[in-house]
Amino acid sequence: MDNRAAIITGASSGIGRSVAWHFAKKGIRMILNGRNSEKLEELQRLIMEAPGTADCRIVCGDVGDISVTEACITACRDAWDIDPSIFLANAGRGLPGTVINSDPKEWDSLIDTNIKGVLNQLRTIGTAMLGTITLDRDFIKFPLDIIVIGSTIGRNVSPFNSVYGATKFATHGVTEALRRELGPHGIRVTLIEPGIVETNFQASAGYSKEWFEQYAQDIGPVLIPDDISGLIGYLIDLPGNVNLENITIRPTRQAYP
Repeated sequence: MDNRAAIITGASSGIGRSVAWHFAKKGIRMILNGRNSEKLEELQRLIMEAPGTADCRIVCGDVGDISVTEACITACRDAWDIDPSIFLANAGRGLPGTVINSDPKEWDSLIDTNIKGVLNQLRTIGTAMLGTITLDRDFIKFPLDIIVIGSTIGRNVSPFNSVYGATKFATHGVTEALRRELGPHGIRVTLIEPGIVETNFQASAGYSKEWFEQYAQDIGPVLIPDDISGLIGYLIDLPGNVNLENITIRPTRQAYP
C-alpha cells in the first residue's frame, strides 16, 4: 500500500475519521478533507504521532465547491508527487422530516451538499484518474478506486425521511452511471449503502436524540464507523479486476429501510 494515496472527504468525524485511521495503519498516504479545521488538525497530529502510520495532509473546505476537490488532488501531487488512487466521497448531511413537514429552507443546502457536491467530487476525481491511465498500466496490480457512501434509504422509499432519501437515490443513480462509464477504463467505482451507523451524523442533522436511542434499541446493536472502514479496507485490497460495485450493510436486526 505504500505506493497508494487516498483522498477522504468528510474525514473529521464518523466514518471518514475511522477510514483515515484504517488507511493510516495500512501505510496509505492521505489527504484529509472536512470543514472543521480544528478536528482535521487534531486527527492529522494523532495519525502522524502514532507509530507505524502513514503520512497525511489536510485540505479544509466544503466539497460542495468543486475547487476543494481540485485542491485535494493538487495537495496529493505536491506532497508525494503521485496521483490519488483511492477516493472516498463521504461528506454529506442529513435532514429530518418528509416532503410535507421537513424545513424547505434547508432543501437547497441539502441538495448542494448531497447531490451537487457528490457530482462535483465524482466529476473531478473521475477526470483526474482518467488522466493517469496509460497503455502499459497494470490495473490489476495498481487499482484505482472511487468509493461513495450512500444509504439504505437511497434504495428503499421512506415516507418518514423522504427529502434526505431523495438525495441518496440520486447518489445511487449517479454512482452506478459513473461505474458504467469508468469501469471499461479499469477504474473501480463502488457504492456502499449503510443502514443505521452510530456517529455524530444524527445530532448534527437535527434528528431527535430520543427517537434515535429508541430505534437503536429496537434494531441494535447498530453499526459503528469501524464496521464500514473495515469493509472499505477489504475492498481496496482486492485485485483490480474485481469490483464489488454495490454493497448494502445493515445491523442484522434492521429489516427496513
